[in-house]
Amino acid sequence: MTAFDAGGTGRRIAVVPAYNEEPTVASVLDKLSNFVDELVVVDDGSTDGTRAAIEAWLPGSGHCRLLWFDTNQGMSAAYYLAFSDLRRRLHDGELSPDDLVFTVDADGQHDLDVIDDLHRCVIDEHLDALLVRRDLSNYPRYKRAGNAMLSAWATLWAGKVLHDVESGYRIFRLGALADALSYYRGYKYSETVEVAVVLCRLGYRVRNDLLVPVPLYRSRTRMVDVFIDLAAIPAAALRVAVRSRRARRGGGAGRAQQRSR
Repeated sequence: MTAFDAGGTGRRIAVVPAYNEEPTVASVLDKLSNFVDELVVVDDGSTDGTRAAIEAWLPGSGHCRLLWFDTNQGMSAAYYLAFSDLRRRLHDGELSPDDLVFTVDADGQHDLDVIDDLHRCVIDEHLDALLVRRDLSNYPRYKRAGNAMLSAWATLWAGKVLHDVESGYRIFRLGALADALSYYRGYKYSETVEVAVVLCRLGYRVRNDLLVPVPLYRSRTRMVDVFIDLAAIPAAALRVAVRSRRARRGGGAGRAQQRSR
């Protein structure tokens, strides 16, 4: 049994996108494998030895699947590839809506020592998504300011306070994630901001205030990515509003399935 022995919960699946992370990817997978039932790693067209490092690690795991792009497509595309595959398996009956999907970066910036506490929070509070709020105190001031601006903009469109909308350290209930996937695709790095807004607009239970330390500073985003995110946030919210309006006109329920308790 893994460290997540919560009793009566679904499977635990970690999705790890990797792009040119040869020095760290094997150690991240090695540690993460102790906490989950399955790993889904996406090599996003790495040009270094990342894929070779993953393939060398695979034989000893027994519960890891490797997906890949031959050329770099961006983090959002890597997540969309993995999430779409999980949604297919959900529809095929292989997975359950209550299975939990963890997203973890391959560069070691996410503190895996707190993952047990994060999981317990999701279970105890019956959350559909826990978007970890990173402690950005060691980040450059301009990065903190940019994150605060994007989070405030996302809060306006989500209808719920979001403290760190760019965080890639997350836990999703698979049923909620599969539903949200119908409302966004993501471009470059916009997946994180889009899924947060979509889940909130759909009425799912989302928490984004649990503060977690960041072991190291790492960022690949550029100024152009900020503008992409600024545009993607209202687009995602409006997409939910338009489809909900169409559903009401058609006599539908007007929102997607949500866990009932």
